[in-house]
Amino acid sequence: MSQTKLIDEQRSGANQPRIRIYTFGALQVVRDGMAVTEGDWHTRQARQLLKILITERPRAVSTDALIEILWPTSTPHAAATTLRSAINALRNVLEPDRPNRAPSRYIVTKTPGYAFHLTPEIWLDVEEFEHLLNRAQQTADPALRLQLLDRAIELYKDDYLITDLYADWLQVERERLRERYFNALLQAAEIHAEAGRYSEAISLCRRLLAQDEVRENAYQALMRFQAESGDSAGALITYERCRTVLSEELGADPSPLTQHLHQQILKGEIETRPLFSTSLVMRPPLEAILPASSVDEQSSLELPPCTLLTAFDAGFPSAFVGREREMAILQERLERALTGRGEWMMLYGEAGAGKTRLAHQLLSEAANRSMTVISAACQLLERDLPFGPLADAFARYFYALPDANVRALPAGALNALAQIIPSLQDRLPPLPTAAGDSSLGGEENRQRLIDGIVTTVMALASLRPMALFIDDLQWADPDTLTTLNRLIQRISDLPLFLLMAYRGEELSENEALAAFVHAVHRLQRDAQVPVPRFTRQHVQTLVQLHLSRADGRSPELDPTETVRLGELIYETTQGNALFVAEALHDLDERLSPGSGHRPLHTLLNEADEGHSPASPPQLRSQRIQELIMERVERLPTEARAVLNLCAVIGRDFSLDLLESAATFDPLSGLETLLERKFLIERPDERIDFAHHLVRQTVYDQLSLLQRRRLHLAVAEALVDLGQETNNPGEIAFHYSCAGSSHRLQAAHYSIKAGEKLLQTYGFRQAIEAFDRSLKLLESLPEASPELTRQALQGRGMAFEGLFDPQGVTETYRRLQNWARRHGDRTLMLATYSRLTTMLGLLGQQAESNQVLDEFLDAILSADTDAPIPRVLLDLLERRSRIYAPVEQEDDGAWTRYRPAPPPIAHPEQDLLHFLEPVHAVVPLFEYGWVLLVQGQVGEATRVLEAVVDLATETNQPSIASAAYHQLALTARIVGDIEQSQALNEESIAINRAVAGVAGELGSMWPRISSGFLALQAGRLDEAERRFRRVAEMPVDAALFRVYRNSAEIGLGLVALMRGQYDLAQRLLMAAQADQTNFYPYTYVQALIGLARIEHFRGATEARDRWLRKALRFAGDRSLLEEYILVLVELAQMNPTGAPVNELIESALDYAQSIRLESALDTLQTLRHQHAAG
Repeated sequence: MSQTKLIDEQRSGANQPRIRIYTFGALQVVRDGMAVTEGDWHTRQARQLLKILITERPRAVSTDALIEILWPTSTPHAAATTLRSAINALRNVLEPDRPNRAPSRYIVTKTPGYAFHLTPEIWLDVEEFEHLLNRAQQTADPALRLQLLDRAIELYKDDYLITDLYADWLQVERERLRERYFNALLQAAEIHAEAGRYSEAISLCRRLLAQDEVRENAYQALMRFQAESGDSAGALITYERCRTVLSEELGADPSPLTQHLHQQILKGEIETRPLFSTSLVMRPPLEAILPASSVDEQSSLELPPCTLLTAFDAGFPSAFVGREREMAILQERLERALTGRGEWMMLYGEAGAGKTRLAHQLLSEAANRSMTVISAACQLLERDLPFGPLADAFARYFYALPDANVRALPAGALNALAQIIPSLQDRLPPLPTAAGDSSLGGEENRQRLIDGIVTTVMALASLRPMALFIDDLQWADPDTLTTLNRLIQRISDLPLFLLMAYRGEELSENEALAAFVHAVHRLQRDAQVPVPRFTRQHVQTLVQLHLSRADGRSPELDPTETVRLGELIYETTQGNALFVAEALHDLDERLSPGSGHRPLHTLLNEADEGHSPASPPQLRSQRIQELIMERVERLPTEARAVLNLCAVIGRDFSLDLLESAATFDPLSGLETLLERKFLIERPDERIDFAHHLVRQTVYDQLSLLQRRRLHLAVAEALVDLGQETNNPGEIAFHYSCAGSSHRLQAAHYSIKAGEKLLQTYGFRQAIEAFDRSLKLLESLPEASPELTRQALQGRGMAFEGLFDPQGVTETYRRLQNWARRHGDRTLMLATYSRLTTMLGLLGQQAESNQVLDEFLDAILSADTDAPIPRVLLDLLERRSRIYAPVEQEDDGAWTRYRPAPPPIAHPEQDLLHFLEPVHAVVPLFEYGWVLLVQGQVGEATRVLEAVVDLATETNQPSIASAAYHQLALTARIVGDIEQSQALNEESIAINRAVAGVAGELGSMWPRISSGFLALQAGRLDEAERRFRRVAEMPVDAALFRVYRNSAEIGLGLVALMRGQYDLAQRLLMAAQADQTNFYPYTYVQALIGLARIEHFRGATEARDRWLRKALRFAGDRSLLEEYILVLVELAQMNPTGAPVNELIESALDYAQSIRLESALDTLQTLRHQHAAG
């Protein structure tokens, strides 16, 4: 038996391990096949003990060290007792059948404390990870080495014990394991690159950089692999990214080695190496050299071929001329995509230039190469519908895909896609919900959906090479463009070809498209392909091909006549492809039996003599619209009526809609239009125009009265078909075009459209919809006032989602005025409350306090006996106290803690009795916050948990995010740092989904909080980065002042801890000087910081003034956590004359009355230490 096999059999043992412990990510223990649950631990400290002992294995950890980590503020005797209890609990978790007082096999007593004993009965992922890496280092064979590295990489699910993000005792071990993981990624990448599989090598480098964006050796490897694979442009882009990241994050330039590599790439000195798609030399599978328990069995389904070609005029399917250069470029990029090096291209040209026909030709070739082909077209009517073309395309694709293949795709991506493709929900079993989904909605879902679409495309392309075509980008919505941009960033390592097309002359009309084109042009300057008009020779060739058809309709050919006709068509159309096609359709209809079947030479002679206004000679002066209308005029009456109706529908449509909207049987007319190529039938049985210009031309020739009547018919048909929920925006559009007598319906459905956008992803589009409805309602004095209320309410919530304080203020002021005019006192109070809280959340504390004063006046001056929610009254009283003017006079007194009044019982029910759920969320959140800062943590936690549920129910994710952040603070106050970190990251994750500045603003408070946690843990560089990111946000300096002041305070404390006293004092003085725009916790931190500076300088009088100010500020406002922070400083500095014991007792009495254990522990320890000192 080989030594390798013997070692592995010894490691695996005769039996499977009883206990499996996973430490990469969150700690998970599986005992006898069952996961240990939260309740099984009995105490959180038992779980923390296991983490510490595993980290230090096989060394013993002293009891003193364990106590210092887990119970730093407890007395030695109490901590020793608690430690023994936690050790016993841990042993019972791992060995529930262990007899009482029997020695433990796994948690052993070992001088000077306890140790974790790894036996064959325990499988530990970190031990297996290191074993695999050690084996890989000792293995010379590249294939076997790669298998070992891949298995180790697979084990590394996340950073070591990631939920203890800020625990000092495991930082070194976490970084050591992280370093080994990163080295494994680079080693695996090198093996792939040596074998010519650059796609895999590049993918591993990108995976590394996604987790550590400042790792320069990963940039070096990525640049080298890209250059060696022939993608010098990509390598140069990587260098620019490296330079930017290092500058922004570290203030450093790339190393000389990186710069030298950059110069080599610029000079073309990196030799391009061949690519190979074959596997390494086959070796025994990893199952043969590792324990069976180490290897997961996976199976995959083959993705069936599927072709969804773009719709186009199929009247000339075999005629394709004049695009040799463009096709050569596209075919070259398609070939590169087929090798696993994804490509993207963009076609642009005038309307009718032939972009769609060119794309169709390439996509047909892709289909013949067994690629998955998916096509989508943006629609003019869907410019306000987020992800419209992508939703349509993938809905059609999934319709044709077997259920088994759909279920094999990433579940998280499907979960997101199901929001825009309802049919997925019908076909699949319940989809798993990622952590935090309960709080997601509206704009916060946007990022998850974008990632879901991109992940789905990547997954599909990895199973079968794919070609994806998006047409008519001039009508694309911003979210579709963002998704395409994201896909372009990730395309390089996939067998995927992305093709896009847009009308160049309409670029300036779509700002999002203009920005998108500019951004992607910077990435790859040769990726845009112009589609010009046909040359004279191209038109001649097309005419000859068309006239030589074997369909029984071709006239007798005379070469001279054919050339004359080609010249005539070219002079008329100037080579516009659509115009040429329409001219040939016109020719077919003129030569058809119904028109007398005149010989071709007769028509040409008439052209020369100027006869017949309906003959081809007229083409010389006709525009394309006139030619199209000539064809329309030759249609039968019923066909023209159907064509007019289709033009008003304005997009592809179902037969159900056509039948419902028509006042006659459309069958005969529809068949004629399909036969004459005005309309085409898509594979999904929907009907579309052969070209948008045909539809627009037909629509433009309709009289105003015809348009109105047809728009009304379409609107009513959509309503009759039950589309109010799915397509309220389309219904609103048609009613708005149906004349002034239907403005009310247009306003109603515009509000519905805005509410639908609020529930999905389009806050900006929702504002536009609400504004349209409000403008219509201004001209409708007889309309129900309720419609205006709904529109304003929705508009305010949309601005909240965008973190726009000006929009929030303007909208809710309008809603207040509406409530005042209509005597809706409940709504008026709810709006005051909402505006007060939202301005505070948006960092506009001065404005929030002003509205608060108005709120109080509105309540006190009310001449009605109508009851007011007790919660609102209590909230106003508490807020007024917290934001009372800061006293500047120092009377020399040391302020005792002033307890807060007891909270209102059942606050949620109290508010919901008076307010609608949508309005109750914000004051309930504010109430939870004031309870929290005044130390009433238990009730605050219950209230904030209710806020999360209610905010989710009413689709207010920004409030849910803020509530998660406050819940993180409650967890920190009670000492559950792990839970605090998880909740804080939950809040950041929600806001990370929001694009651009809005997303950054939404995550300001969580970033500030994380900065202070990093500061407390001594990680100054991390704290500085978080604070600086907030302080340097590119927004109006007059806005978000509370956030800025808090970040400046954090930066001041960083400077203080670095000994930069002058800088610290300048920053802290400037921030605390703003007596209005402050957050209580950070304001007190500023005062404490200024006291420390004076203490270090020996200026005791100045120090004591700052301490008294901090104590007075926190004590008078009942800010318990802040008051305790000041007491800690007082006990350490021990100012002369300060009654420290009495001050501690004042807070201790209150903490005992509300049973706040964490505060009791801190205050009792503080009292003991001060008495002993």
